[in-house]
Amino acid sequence: MKKIIISILFCGLLAMSLASQNVRSVYFLNDWNHRSSLNASFATENGFLSFPLGNTEFGISSNTGLSNYLYPYNNELVTFLHPSVDGHAFLDKLQPDIYLNQNLNVNILSVGYHSKKAFWTFDYRLKENLNINIPQDFFRLIKLGFEHSTNQFDLKKLSLEQSNISEFSLGYSRDINSKIRVGAKINLLCGISAEKIKYNQFDILLSNDNYEINATGESVVMSDVLTFKTDANNNFNFADYNVNLTSQKPVGTGVSVNLGVTYQPIKNLTLSAAINDLGFMSWNAAGIKKGIASSNINFTGFSAVNLDSIDIEGQLNQLEQGVNNLILFKKQAQTTQNIFETIPCTINVSAEYSFFNSKEKDIRLGLLWNSYNSYTLHQNELMGALTVKPAQTITLSATYAFLRNDSNHFGFAFNYSPRWINVFFATDFLANQLSPQFLPIHQFDINFQAGISFYLGDDQ
Repeated sequence: MKKIIISILFCGLLAMSLASQNVRSVYFLNDWNHRSSLNASFATENGFLSFPLGNTEFGISSNTGLSNYLYPYNNELVTFLHPSVDGHAFLDKLQPDIYLNQNLNVNILSVGYHSKKAFWTFDYRLKENLNINIPQDFFRLIKLGFEHSTNQFDLKKLSLEQSNISEFSLGYSRDINSKIRVGAKINLLCGISAEKIKYNQFDILLSNDNYEINATGESVVMSDVLTFKTDANNNFNFADYNVNLTSQKPVGTGVSVNLGVTYQPIKNLTLSAAINDLGFMSWNAAGIKKGIASSNINFTGFSAVNLDSIDIEGQLNQLEQGVNNLILFKKQAQTTQNIFETIPCTINVSAEYSFFNSKEKDIRLGLLWNSYNSYTLHQNELMGALTVKPAQTITLSATYAFLRNDSNHFGFAFNYSPRWINVFFATDFLANQLSPQFLPIHQFDINFQAGISFYLGDDQ
């Protein structure tokens, strides 16, 4: 019975496993053309134009890695399920909640140009985000199971969220006086698709003579492009789907704003603050497909069994079906209400000191505080930067992230901007330790941002 429960739960998690932050190391690249995406008041001296892949960002992070699940034994590696691995030592290495976050942002078209004393920007980009959360009790169930006479597990934080959004942005910034510059961006959002799986209750009680499972979960698919088929019992089959690329109507719409200000109290010191993606998204009821998973199991085993009068196989099949119901989401009637949700926002506050205050050659020290805030995740980070400009066309920035409990502290950014082109590359984390198969060994943050744009004209 234990194997049935564990196998089904684990397979369900694998089936599901298929918050976006910017790379911060680019923040102090003053000649980088897309800098206004981090603070709406920022502006480069020249206008620019970039096409697909002109600004592409990818990131993936987790508070776990291979070292949490693989252990040496007799000159080979075994998984945490091997009898030689102490269950408590294994669990002590895990966080209360194990997460995996992944994001991909691709600029399809970006334009920036100067008009009198103002700087205007237009961007069209595609944004994809994936967040998976697994409670530690999931692994405690798998590893320890029947450790005590009574064992309780809470898996309600098991969840998955994924979204695909296109974004159209119009930005404007200008000087208020010689010391203060302000900027704002309005972002129009079109929802392509989104999927969410979460449980409101997922309690498991295992004892020597009793198994109890009480769970209620919900799946929500918001898409006119993606359609999942159902089985004979009207349960969604997430492995069997259709993609309708002819659908032109967005399933969701929304709006957000970016606000920024830059202040230069003295000639060599620049202070700035920004809040990005402050807004909401509304998903249309017509494109929402809901499923409910529910199971209430209380199995006490068989006693005083009369093999002539009781159908043991039938009762076991009933029990297995009850466990299956935990991961089978039955299609619900079409909803008539839109789903309204806020968008994760980011706050940036920075200070930068320039030693030479020169456009030709310079050395600058910077400090950036970044705060990412979503419904399920709140992260704060403090980053220091040393930026060197050895020539007018080249800028290098080395960064160090504080407030972190792993080794991935160091970042690097490079910008090359001769008269006609701008090329850049940046990553926040250089010290990720990977296996020969390029899998992360410890908890990790892997991100990079790169692109090419073209010169349009000088500041007027």
